[in-house]
Parts: sequence; C-alpha cells; structure tokens
Amino acid sequence: MTGNEGRTALQHDLRRGEIIWVLKQDYPHAVTFRLLQLALRDRNVPLGKKDLEGYLSYLEEGGFVRCERRIDDEDIRQKILSASLTAKGLLLLDRKIEDAGVQF
Repeated sequence: MTGNEGRTALQHDLRRGEIIWVLKQDYPHAVTFRLLQLALRDRNVPLGKKDLEGYLSYLEEGGFVRCERRIDDEDIRQKILSASLTAKGLLLLDRKIEDAGVQF
C-alpha cells in the first residue's frame, strides 16, 4: 500500500470510529440519519449520504450498529432511517474487541 492509499484507508477507519463515538452519546437509543450527519459535521467529519450509508453498512455487517431501513419506491432501494449502537459496538469503543476497519 502506498503512503497515499494508507492515509485514505486510515481516514475511512477514523470516520467509522467517529460514527461509533457519536452513536454512543445516545446509546441505547437510535439516532436519525440526518441527526447523525449533522453531529458528524459538528465534529469536522462532513459526510455525504452515500458515504455515510457505506460506513453504516460496514459497521452493521460487523454487528457494531443496528440500522432501521425502509424501501424508497422512487429509487427502488433501501434507505437508512436511523442507526443505534449495539452492545458489540460498545465493546469496540471500549477497546475490549478490535476491528481492523475502525480506529478511534
């Protein structure tokens, strides 16, 4: 991996960590997609809709977050309405478990 690729990969890992941190603030309750976007922006992590969906999907596949979705008939695809941190996500934040794709 070149230096530039390494920096980009680290940036993605840190963004996932920021999402976990923000969701922790409302644990165990869900945070709407838009509120999560705004909270991340306030932490200097502005993310577009597609990027945030990608990061949340990664975290959901790992069991760190739970997402509520609905199907958008116009786009014929699922949209994430809200996300919440899981117990496994708390363990990750507390560094009791690790994931190579998440950094704090």
